[in-house]
Amino acid sequence: MKTFVKKMFALALFAAAACAHAPAPGSFNAAPEFLTAEGSAVYDRRNPGASREKAVIDAEKNAVRRAAALFMDEDARAENYSVLELALLKTPQLYVAKRKILSGGQDGGSYRVQVRVWVFHDKIASALRSMNLAGSAAGVAVAAVAQSGPASKDFSAAFREAFSRRSSIAIKDFPFTSDAALLSGPESFLLEAASSAGADLLFLTSASAAPSGAGLNTGFYPSRAEASVKVYEVETGRELLALGSQANAIDSSAAASVSKALASAGELLAVEAAGKTGRQVKRAAPIKVAVMGLSGLEVLEKLKAQLLRLDLKSLQLESYSGGTAIFSVVPGSPDPQEFASVVLRGDSLGLEMEAVGAQEVAFSLPR
Repeated sequence: MKTFVKKMFALALFAAAACAHAPAPGSFNAAPEFLTAEGSAVYDRRNPGASREKAVIDAEKNAVRRAAALFMDEDARAENYSVLELALLKTPQLYVAKRKILSGGQDGGSYRVQVRVWVFHDKIASALRSMNLAGSAAGVAVAAVAQSGPASKDFSAAFREAFSRRSSIAIKDFPFTSDAALLSGPESFLLEAASSAGADLLFLTSASAAPSGAGLNTGFYPSRAEASVKVYEVETGRELLALGSQANAIDSSAAASVSKALASAGELLAVEAAGKTGRQVKRAAPIKVAVMGLSGLEVLEKLKAQLLRLDLKSLQLESYSGGTAIFSVVPGSPDPQEFASVVLRGDSLGLEMEAVGAQEVAFSLPR
């Protein structure tokens, strides 16, 4: 009877996971959970209390950092380290419910503490999503966009916005796309850089605009823009698409007219690229992995580390609440049964398999 109930719960969890989406920013339901973290600060013998408080704040920051890492994929974590430090970790107290100092004292020129920190992990996850720091969802293709020739912010912004509205392909910012030497060199160098950065697709764009009339006596200035994009599959180097667009604009300002033409050309090009690229790019369907019975964030850390050691194309923690974690995983093999077996063979936590579906696997961790 107990096994039947657990399997029915697993099936209900699958149904909920299939309909799940990231919580809206500002909606927090999960109770805070603790992480045991260490912190340190320079020891000031004139004010030991201040040294202790700084060390505790450092421990709070480390706890928040660890909670954030649970909801970030490894690429996003590396790429956005500085943003994370300046945003989420600048005021870690916003994500801390309470703390309990377990130990502390002077250690040479430092003051060190060990603190149990209760963090609002769902608030941290929501903040990461609102700042676009969580990384792409599992199974979603990631595209790098580079612009050759004269750079145009109007074209680039319009292209990215229009493409993102119409495609599930995630455009991410990569440092190599602004490297002037790479942009002026062979396309093969850009493909190598895109591969090293972990991009699935490379969009190589160009745009230019010029006045198309003098506007002498009318007070209005017409202009014309031309834009193009080549879409490459990074893994193979294969060119998937080559598209072009043109757009006209008119304004009482010559500069504004050119800006409008470039933006229109970018939007038109993105609309066509989104439709045609989506039909060419086929991504592996992610498997929903539910794990029940987790006793806290520290066990969740161990679970994620264990999963990352497997042959996975991508892994994303979608949600965690009440001891249940739901991951979205793209394994090396698309067979859920085979994936479940691989998980159990590499397990050191004591996982038990509860159910396997078409694209779902459920485990439990007996407490």
